[in-house]
Amino acid sequence: MSRRYRVYEYMPYEETGPLKIRPFEKLASLMAKAKKAPKSLRISENVSKREASKVESDEQLFYKAMKGVTPLEGRIECEPADFAEGHEQNLRAKKEADDLQKGIEELSALVKGQRPLPVEKIPEYIDGPQFNMDRGLVRRLRRGQFAIHAYCELHGLRADEALQVMDGFMSDSIMNNRRAIAFIHGRGRSSQGKPVLKGLVKDFLNRGRFRRYVLAYSSAPAWDGGPGVTYVLIRKRPVKKLKKR
Repeated sequence: MSRRYRVYEYMPYEETGPLKIRPFEKLASLMAKAKKAPKSLRISENVSKREASKVESDEQLFYKAMKGVTPLEGRIECEPADFAEGHEQNLRAKKEADDLQKGIEELSALVKGQRPLPVEKIPEYIDGPQFNMDRGLVRRLRRGQFAIHAYCELHGLRADEALQVMDGFMSDSIMNNRRAIAFIHGRGRSSQGKPVLKGLVKDFLNRGRFRRYVLAYSSAPAWDGGPGVTYVLIRKRPVKKLKKR
């Protein structure tokens, strides 16, 4: 084992010679001079005790500074705990007021058309699929965070024609490795009852023969058609087992 200390070789006094530095050589003469000093220069123990007794405490200094001050009329005495509780209540009330004001401003901007309404807040909003849905992907999809590779226009088609077009478009997208596509079906406001094409797209994605390829779908953001357009994310390979959520 290696040593963790150093060894110094001892050398006798005869070999090293007399010490050249003697720090206490004049100590005796200095003490003798101190005894002969005048009494006025000596520090007496009794004097130091008297000086210490003259030092005023913080409380005495405070009352001395407040001498002659008149208390205000009608003041309310409160404990520190009461003050802390009142401070927390004030903070909560301020936060609630700020949140309310922010909500009013956002609502006013929506009404005036200065800010688009989030698509998920619209009653016509749809997302899915009903099986193996990843909420994180759906959220990113409806925010428009995926580049759409191709759009499929369905306006003006009958139901049977729309099904054929969707089937061919989905097959072509899978063959060409497209990962994000969109169906343009409109909001169906001219339809009697529920929107036909929009319902057809939703049913196709949930129960069609390509449903195992559907990773997620969602209504598009307001700037790209909103509820009149449905974004779809496609898997590279079909999922083997569908788990309902």
